[in-house]
Amino acid sequence: MLDLHPRNEPAERLPVLLNSPPAPEAVFDLCVVGAGPAGLSLALEAARGGLRVLIIEAGLARKAVPPATRFAATTMRVLDHRRHAPLSETTRTGIGGTSWLWGGRCVPFESIDYELRAHVTFSGWPICPSDLAPWQNRAAEYLDCGSADFQTEPMSGWQSQAVSTSQQERWSRRPQLAPHLGAQVIAHPTVSVLTGAVATDVRFNPAGTAVTQLRVRWAGTEVPLTARDYVLACGGLATTRLLLHVQRREPAFFGGSDGPLGRYYMGHLTGSIASISITPPELFTELDFRQEEDGTYVRRRFTLMREAQIRGHLLHTSFYLGNLPFRDARHGSPTLSAFFLALTSPLIGRCLAGAETRRRNAGRPVGGWGAHLQNIARRPRRLPAEVAAIVRLRYLSSPRRSVFVIHNDRGTYALRYHAEQVPNPHSRVRCNGRTGADGLPGVDIDLRYSDQDVESVLRAHQLLDAELASTGVGHLIYDHPEERRSEAIRQQAMDGYHQIGTTRMSADPSAGVVDPDCRVHGFSNLFVASSSVFPTAGEANPTFMTVALAVRLAHHLTDPARRRSQRSERPGSGWGSPAAWPAQ
Repeated sequence: MLDLHPRNEPAERLPVLLNSPPAPEAVFDLCVVGAGPAGLSLALEAARGGLRVLIIEAGLARKAVPPATRFAATTMRVLDHRRHAPLSETTRTGIGGTSWLWGGRCVPFESIDYELRAHVTFSGWPICPSDLAPWQNRAAEYLDCGSADFQTEPMSGWQSQAVSTSQQERWSRRPQLAPHLGAQVIAHPTVSVLTGAVATDVRFNPAGTAVTQLRVRWAGTEVPLTARDYVLACGGLATTRLLLHVQRREPAFFGGSDGPLGRYYMGHLTGSIASISITPPELFTELDFRQEEDGTYVRRRFTLMREAQIRGHLLHTSFYLGNLPFRDARHGSPTLSAFFLALTSPLIGRCLAGAETRRRNAGRPVGGWGAHLQNIARRPRRLPAEVAAIVRLRYLSSPRRSVFVIHNDRGTYALRYHAEQVPNPHSRVRCNGRTGADGLPGVDIDLRYSDQDVESVLRAHQLLDAELASTGVGHLIYDHPEERRSEAIRQQAMDGYHQIGTTRMSADPSAGVVDPDCRVHGFSNLFVASSSVFPTAGEANPTFMTVALAVRLAHHLTDPARRRSQRSERPGSGWGSPAAWPAQ
């Protein structure tokens, strides 16, 4: 894919925010920590349900800031930079949160993603698809991706009992959420928003069963904030870091120091080890982006069916078309060659494409510099036409597109995969003994990939290749000999963009941090709205699911019966025994 760098919306369209903290005596119905996709969606839905909401955001209103600019490198330390992208590339603070980096891809989970699967250790959600189905249309509204319809007719000539071509991803028309969703939130009469406020501590009642106060640092001073309910929606790593800080003071909280908090850190496996040759080449149009009447872009994908996953002991995996490597002149495309030559300039490259695209297409040219110049000279009229179309769709159209697959006459494209990672309790985030300038603990980020993750991706390719052959619509061309393919997958395994699993959901307090309602076990009024609550990662990008869960949580918090019971209920007595974890 040609994934162009996100372009910021004009500053004058961004919202205006509070100038100072609320009065100490103010008591809100709901305090939301974080103004990213989950926090904004939850706050607006709760406000529409009648709650008085306070949003606390560590960043600024008019500028998205990487966390590395606020914390020393030792505060949040990535242990293996081959596996985890730099935090400066994966996280933003400010209104809109990491939506400033988000490409806009929206994909739901499928039924198998919720299931307890024998071949996936620690799998199984305590909720099912019907628990989230009622909230998916609202999530689509907040993310501006059209409807919540993610199914389409199979591709022409496709008949398979193992691989589906009926699932389509939807793309947000406005993936940077601050100018539209953020503005709606702040314009709501029962929402207050305070920026530049870092949540530094959570205080509890003497019984340790309910939150009584959130403390934030604003303009160099500690400010107490009070609400009936509190939701941590500050991102997977930030939420985990705050809870680890509380656990340093209260070791028995959240399942104990050897419990689930910070464990099961997951993302996805992405990359390409093969190209796909489509027969006939015209089928490309069925696998390329398509624009619906409302302007939303959608795209068909290859996905593994449930029975094939169970039968083959495979993790959930999807495939979609991408551009052949820019640096390989054998693609014959004048446009890809021109983009490669532009990316070799650090200044132009940073303006033209995101970090992941630059990293994927870096390196010495295959075929030499002259071969790229020959591609451009061979089709001199095609280059300006394709570049003009990209410029029009990226900068002049509404909605804008940031991802493009350039059509080629050969019908051969890179086959990109997006695969599930198995939950692993040793893949984790933990305190490193340091303390940041904000008073929160330093953490070591240890993202690990397993042999099962890698081998599943390889066998998923083999299954797709067999189905392509049996249907007569194409075949795979591998980039490496068979004995080197697993290593190629492992070398490309890197995430950190999708911060999943470290506050996982479970009905059992010893096995998870939050319950099926996203309430932190043991506390009556503390909740988490983040992809960090996912017990498994599925193959889907997590943003759509995170927002659907946030909308569902908002309805739980606004339920009239629950609000009445808050005045009289006595929270439960606590945690029970912590889980026994295998030795490191």
